[in-house]
Amino acid sequence: MTDVQGTRAGDQPVADTPAAEGRCPVFDPHSPDLTPDRAYELYAELRTTCPVSRGEKYGGYWALSRYDDVRATAMDNARFSSAGGVYVPAVSTHRFPPIDYDPPEHGRFRALIAPLTSAAAAKRMEPAIQATVDELVDRFIDTGRAELVEQMAVPLPLDVITQLYGLGPAQAEDIRSYSLEFLENSSGEAGQNVIRRVCDYWIEVFAERRAHPGTDFISQLLQLNAELDVPDEELANMMFILTYAGHDSTALGLSNALLYLAEHPETHARLLEDESRIPVAIDEILRYHAPLHWFPRVATEDVTIADQVVRAGERVMLLFGSANRDAEVFPDPDVMVLDRKPNRHLAFGAGIHSCPGMPLAKAEMRIAVTTVLKRLPGFHVDGEVERTSPLEGGGRHLGVRRLPVTW
Repeated sequence: MTDVQGTRAGDQPVADTPAAEGRCPVFDPHSPDLTPDRAYELYAELRTTCPVSRGEKYGGYWALSRYDDVRATAMDNARFSSAGGVYVPAVSTHRFPPIDYDPPEHGRFRALIAPLTSAAAAKRMEPAIQATVDELVDRFIDTGRAELVEQMAVPLPLDVITQLYGLGPAQAEDIRSYSLEFLENSSGEAGQNVIRRVCDYWIEVFAERRAHPGTDFISQLLQLNAELDVPDEELANMMFILTYAGHDSTALGLSNALLYLAEHPETHARLLEDESRIPVAIDEILRYHAPLHWFPRVATEDVTIADQVVRAGERVMLLFGSANRDAEVFPDPDVMVLDRKPNRHLAFGAGIHSCPGMPLAKAEMRIAVTTVLKRLPGFHVDGEVERTSPLEGGGRHLGVRRLPVTW
């Protein structure tokens, strides 16, 4: 056995560890008490007292809370498999490419979407993103007030992704509707019914695009797949997870950024003095409030992590939200430092399963934040803010559901 840092573990005794004796606090993603504040308090307890803690629900799992352990495990796809799925407990018998696949199958799916999710592809989308942001602001700027979740954070990524797919407004509403339905019913039979219905929807879209191809993402995806020959059912599963994650996680990240800026209007002028500060500030907000707090893996062999033996076949949960607050990596981790450099946050994951849509998400957030700062000078909170509390989506999502502002 080797630990995640690569040193020999031998037959280290584990019976005396806090995890083995049950003295540790337990991370339960489905706890109704998992508010954002409580989550960060719990992460701090875990990092200090029990960096590899045991939970017995949902078939059992180990929760990793320290940055080095989380990142090393995320990078080690040979000993930590993603084939067990991204939900705990599982929400479906379907597997969602590429996130639920290991090499070599994983590489096939990433190759399929790489030309369409690259930094260059995101750069090409920037004029369309700017046009959408300006149109959204135009709709409410004369009123002197807005609700920035429903009027900016949600419609922006939804509009961008539907433009990318070559879909119309009605289909955009379909995507948002099924995403909300799945978010509310992500486990159990209701969630499985959503997945089945949506995958049938994408298979119908594939048939339409084969008959009438265009220059959109889906048409290009089908052309690229002519050689790889991935079955439509697997492509539909991939479109489900790409679409759901592609707009909902971006909306979460953008809403967190807009909330911070609305609560701190004194920072606006400093950011606009040098616009290169804006992406740096966004990275810090992503670190401080990671939109997605955890993802699971399954050990493929016995591995020792922080003196705790994780047996082959056992599930581990990578607490990215905790890793991003680790003082060993981020000085003053519970303080928002808008010019923090370096900033090796894990808000987009790490390793082969890092978010493929990261360039597009960052472009959307940068353009939206820059435009709002310029066009709504001094915007600030004016009304009751509603956060995802407890964490939503199986205890993983952190964002804002209502953000009323005025200027």
